[in-house]
Amino acid sequence: MAIQRDNELVTQTIARARRRRAVRPFALVLPGLAILVAFFFIPSVYNIWTSLQEISLFQIRRGGTFVGIDNYLRLFRDARIGLALVNTVWWLTFVTVVARIVLGVVIALLVNSSSIKRWRLSGFARSCLLIPWVTPEVVAVAAWQWMLHPRFGVLNQMMIQAGVISEGIPFLVQTSTVWFAIAVVLVWRELPFVAISVLAGLQSIPAELYESAAVEGATKPQILLHVTLPLLRPVLGIIGLLITIWTFNNFLYVWLSTRGGPGNFTQVLATELYTQAFTNYRLGYGAAIGVFMTGLMVLFSLVYFRTVFRKTVEDEAR
Repeated sequence: MAIQRDNELVTQTIARARRRRAVRPFALVLPGLAILVAFFFIPSVYNIWTSLQEISLFQIRRGGTFVGIDNYLRLFRDARIGLALVNTVWWLTFVTVVARIVLGVVIALLVNSSSIKRWRLSGFARSCLLIPWVTPEVVAVAAWQWMLHPRFGVLNQMMIQAGVISEGIPFLVQTSTVWFAIAVVLVWRELPFVAISVLAGLQSIPAELYESAAVEGATKPQILLHVTLPLLRPVLGIIGLLITIWTFNNFLYVWLSTRGGPGNFTQVLATELYTQAFTNYRLGYGAAIGVFMTGLMVLFSLVYFRTVFRKTVEDEAR
């Protein structure tokens, strides 16, 4: 009997230990899940619920009127949203993302070149490269506004003195130049992230691959096209996804530069959301714009993963 009781105690002890081991991972993950639920899931659900209501900013405590998908139907009929969507997809996102990736690869190749290393300028080049990145966005936009000023801006003054123009160009006011000016500000401020990330990818490529390609008689352009760029594809894929999402949702550059002007010419979805929710006090409509932006980014991310990363996996499998 004593032996049987001892066996039962041992069995119960082992069972309790197994239960504790099974519960421990969930207990460790629980604080992180609680933070995600509190700061991401609940606000997202509340935003979706708000988008289904006709509610003013001053009616939050009392609650609004449930209107279903009326805000979304109004969104697709709104010409301002159409203009903002085109500006967001083309000017704000596509143009600046492509420019940053191309310039980032070029700058990373220059910083990683043998000439820079031979003259021991790698550290200096990286330090200079980080200057725009460590500059606050507000300061960067303010500095560029001064440089692009039609009367006092250094860029206009240089062109006038060089005889290129006779009077200053209002870069941030006229429709023919305003988007190029915003793109320059954004690319200048955000380019270091791409360049540093690509530089890290370049330094992870084994030197033996370059030596083998050189021994086989490959030229430098051939090595770039058939060795460097294919091996950088995973890095460029991640960078492209991140900066696309960040830029698509960006509010500061356009708002601080032009506040959506001249007129509504440079309105993007983020500034339109802010205008509708906090200037026109149509909080439900603003929430619908936010949900629409989220849906577009989720769709883009799914398509992007299926095309870019599946191709990378297939290339590695070969």
